[in-house]
Amino acid sequence: TVLEINELVKADSRYGRIICRCEKITEGEIVEAIHAPVPATTVDAVKRRVRAGMGRCQGGFCAPRVMEILARELNIPVTEVKKGGKNSFIAIGKIKED
Repeated sequence: TVLEINELVKADSRYGRIICRCEKITEGEIVEAIHAPVPATTVDAVKRRVRAGMGRCQGGFCAPRVMEILARELNIPVTEVKKGGKNSFIAIGKIKED
């Protein structure tokens, strides 16, 4: 319900930040999947767990944001974030520094 969603956002503002617009997936849902007992540690695992990237754009808009969240939460460089399994790296470096 709307009341439950409002309470969740009050408790953790990340549940109020939409990352995947197509599927309406929040940062909080992604972080929760990453830190679950069986963690989602790749872009594909997050996609299967919470549907981020399964919408109309197929991750065209949200995949970079999902990668940033994975890197932050796993405390690894974004170049170490994997698409699926072993050695399925997505990025090899940054075009420019922040």
